[in-house]
Amino acid sequence: MPHFLIFALMFAFHHFLSTRASVYWGAIIPGAYLVYCGWIFTSHQVDHPIKLTLLLLLGLGMFLTNWEKGRKIFKEKQKNELNKMKTQDI
Repeated sequence: MPHFLIFALMFAFHHFLSTRASVYWGAIIPGAYLVYCGWIFTSHQVDHPIKLTLLLLLGLGMFLTNWEKGRKIFKEKQKNELNKMKTQDI
C-alpha cells in the first residue's frame, strides 16, 4: 500500500507541475524517472534487462501522457481566460 501512495503522490505532483505556465516544469519528473531507471540499469540492480525496459517504457508513457493532459488543461484555462477578457471588453 505505501508504494501505491507514493506513486499516487508523485503523479499528483507531476500533474500540478504539468499545468503550470512553463512547459519545462512538467519535464522534471519524467527526467528524474529516466535518470533513476538509468541508474538502476547501470548498477545492475535488475534481474532481467527486458523487465527494466518494460518498466521504463510503461512509466515514461504514463508520465508523458499525464504531461500532455496537463498541457491541454493549461491551454484550455488560458483560452477560457482570454474569452472572459474579450467578453468584458465589449
